[in-house]
Amino acid sequence: MTSVNYSIKQNGLTVATDTASDFESITVSVLVKNGSRNENQQNNGISHFLEHMAFKGTSTRTARDIAEEFDMIGGYFNAYTSRTSTVYYAKVLKDDLEKATDILTDIILNSTFAKEELEKEREVILQELCMTRDTPDDIVFDYFQETAFKDQPLGRSILGTEEFIKKLSREELCDYFKNQYSTKNTIISAAGNFDADKFNDMVDDRFKNFQTKSVSKYEKANYSGGELRVSKDLEQNQFLMGFEGLSYLDENFYDLQILAIILGGGMSSRLFQEIREKRGLVYNISAFSSSYSDCGIFGIHSALDSKNINLLIDLIIQELLSVTEKIDDMEIERAKAQVRSNLLMSMESTTSRAKKLCNNFAMFGRYISNDEILKKVNDVSVGSLKKIARQILSNNNITITTLGNVANICSYNKIIDKLKL
Repeated sequence: MTSVNYSIKQNGLTVATDTASDFESITVSVLVKNGSRNENQQNNGISHFLEHMAFKGTSTRTARDIAEEFDMIGGYFNAYTSRTSTVYYAKVLKDDLEKATDILTDIILNSTFAKEELEKEREVILQELCMTRDTPDDIVFDYFQETAFKDQPLGRSILGTEEFIKKLSREELCDYFKNQYSTKNTIISAAGNFDADKFNDMVDDRFKNFQTKSVSKYEKANYSGGELRVSKDLEQNQFLMGFEGLSYLDENFYDLQILAIILGGGMSSRLFQEIREKRGLVYNISAFSSSYSDCGIFGIHSALDSKNINLLIDLIIQELLSVTEKIDDMEIERAKAQVRSNLLMSMESTTSRAKKLCNNFAMFGRYISNDEILKKVNDVSVGSLKKIARQILSNNNITITTLGNVANICSYNKIIDKLKL
């Protein structure tokens, strides 16, 4: 049996629990609605840097203490920064909930941001930046985002720039934490085998003195589109084509998710069958839909020998135009089956459950049940898919990003002409 409960405390903190008696583990997750979108051009990368520093010592624990205490209970803990949030989480055995919660809340509430640790972590993050730049199928997505949302926070790198990372001071980091971390933009969740009341009491005790100030909102995004060609000596060309997508609050959100699966969401998808299986041009090709509260982007990604890239572009356009005219019930059912299985199988993981709780409240301000999601998925039809496909393709502000040998790729305007309905 499972039971989902939540409460919004007087100080603005949201606490959500998903208890299930048949698990041996528990995951505790803390989501702060603060990511790279909350930054400006001068401090781009500070949210990610702050996340790294959380593990580098508190007023009562050194960085080594934190690592050893988690290892002593056999726990797994980590954190990540996205464009919209920073998440800290820990997965432990059910008897170690109190210890995990104590350490996790300590690193968020009581980090000292010691100067010597900051200098060491500065070098770590610079190495992470170099690693991303040396990974073509990672950095091309940064280029893609930058092109789609030009000169905006949503278009900037989560890692930030080398220049900023090198000069960030402890004072800037402390000020940013004070301004952007608050009970009013923090969501705490726990999923697994535990007593929800005891967990709520622990959280209440630890956050009773945490700051309750309102935090600044990010600026509304404006999808611009455009083209970026980055010349680099690579074995393969990285290629991304994108269109303005939908907000996750849009009523057609699930139509676009299903469309992405039909086009490039699995081995039976149109792009995979036509471009890999039939022609052997690529190792992999995928379609995706990324959504935010105020906008979204729909895209297709692949990598291949540069001599075949114009053929790849023509084949992608062929499938995009085809999906506006012909979709059969069987491929819709296959796509829906993928959504259902991914959703329901994720419920076998306490980490996925805790993540779902945090994301629900961060995005929608409420819990979204699986039944509600599946009903919306089941409502997707041939007619609604064709309609959303035409809507996406009707915007001529496409985004094209290429990394590799870019000399002989057909022009941006030619691609737009080929896409006209």
